[in-house]
Amino acid sequence: MGTQRIVGLFLALAGIIGGILFLRTKVAQTNTLRVCTWSNYFPEASLEEFTAQTGIRVELTYISSNEELFAKLKAGATGFDIIQPSDYITRRLIALSMLAPLEPRLLSNLHHLDPYYLNLSYDPGLKYSVPFTFGTTGIAVNVAKVPVPKEENLSWSFLLNSPDPTHTSLLDDMREVFASVLFFKGLSPNTRELASLESAKEEITQIKNHVLMFTSEPKALLLKEELTVSHAYSVDAVQAGQENPNIRFFIPREGGIIWTDNFAIPATSPHIEQAHQFINFFLDPKNNLKVIEENLLATPNRTARLQLPEGLQKNPHLYPPEKTLKTLLFLEELGDALPRLSRMWTELKS
Repeated sequence: MGTQRIVGLFLALAGIIGGILFLRTKVAQTNTLRVCTWSNYFPEASLEEFTAQTGIRVELTYISSNEELFAKLKAGATGFDIIQPSDYITRRLIALSMLAPLEPRLLSNLHHLDPYYLNLSYDPGLKYSVPFTFGTTGIAVNVAKVPVPKEENLSWSFLLNSPDPTHTSLLDDMREVFASVLFFKGLSPNTRELASLESAKEEITQIKNHVLMFTSEPKALLLKEELTVSHAYSVDAVQAGQENPNIRFFIPREGGIIWTDNFAIPATSPHIEQAHQFINFFLDPKNNLKVIEENLLATPNRTARLQLPEGLQKNPHLYPPEKTLKTLLFLEELGDALPRLSRMWTELKS
């Protein structure tokens, strides 16, 4: 009888411990936001402050292209609470009902955004997304290693026919690579004409045999001088230039891409209210400033931008002047041409 009591007490204790561990696991899951983002966006200190204020932990997953993000979601990935799609992919996700509608009552800091960003064509009225940062795409050059023409004369040909091809990279981004060639040819980066896309593909096929690599994260390689010419997003080029002033960023004379990266909540997120807390936290100018100053991002948050040092407010690579803005285009949806372009890209990369 004594042995049975001991065994009974042991089983009861094991059950209590198991229940406690189960509850702890459930609480941890409830209090964890899973964020799918780009690299170099969220400083650890900012995430720790968010957790300290809200009790919500943050787990980050990184993407290297919008197509990678879309493929994850399309394949049924349901573990994300916040994603950061760029403009044209945001439009597609909205059309496919893959995003949860935003609750303005939970976004008290939304009024800090510049009015320009409240009514962008891919999501008028910000019903499903909130712009977090914006930037441009152009060419990063180590001018100490490679001489460049006058800035106003620099063409996309400087990248596509690089003077230093074995130290040159293209973005690992289908739309951006095709856009660079289409701009050079005097065509729209949003063309749906199959003949134009095929022509661009042929040119990219020739170029890829000479350049070093495709990469969407050239910053470290630029700083190591393994790259001297790089197809780059403005944020990476500006960050690299901060560490090595010889690395300069150029928007070619034919024009370039302007983009926004946005906060959005997948329709499958089980933590809708917590996701709004995360977005609202980074809309707060104080928190926004910490991120953009540390990472040298361009912010659509008007209140935060006005608090930046003058040198950053007027940095033309972060905030292009009106003359340059007129040459920039957003990427748009390609409709029926997209599957064809995707096949071309797969063939190019194989």
